[in-house]
Amino acid sequence: MSVNIEASVKTPSIHMDESAGHISIKGISIPEDPHEFYHPLIKAIEDYRVSPAAKTALDLHLEYFNTSSTLIIRNLIKDLRMIKEKTDLVVNWFFESDDEDMKEAGEEFKLLFSDIQFNITPVDTF
Repeated sequence: MSVNIEASVKTPSIHMDESAGHISIKGISIPEDPHEFYHPLIKAIEDYRVSPAAKTALDLHLEYFNTSSTLIIRNLIKDLRMIKEKTDLVVNWFFESDDEDMKEAGEEFKLLFSDIQFNITPVDTF
């Protein structure tokens, strides 16, 4: 089950390609109801965990996210971490090079998930 959600002013784009083992979340995440918004991705990851690809990458290109989105992102990574024995799992956190807050957020997630490969990469712009 692929997931393709286009970005809006308050929500990021989400693309998941199970066969390629790739999940991408890009943009601003301040949805009114984050559980409802992220539900298709949460469900797809639950299904994906049964038979993941050999390699799995979660790419996060977030410009801004609120507290409730933080919990969702943490839970998504936790769900993926459950299959790290079945797949070569990597989380890629991209941030605009002048955005110290997003860099620090990525570093906090990296500390929280120190048992998986977690890359923090500056980019010029999104």
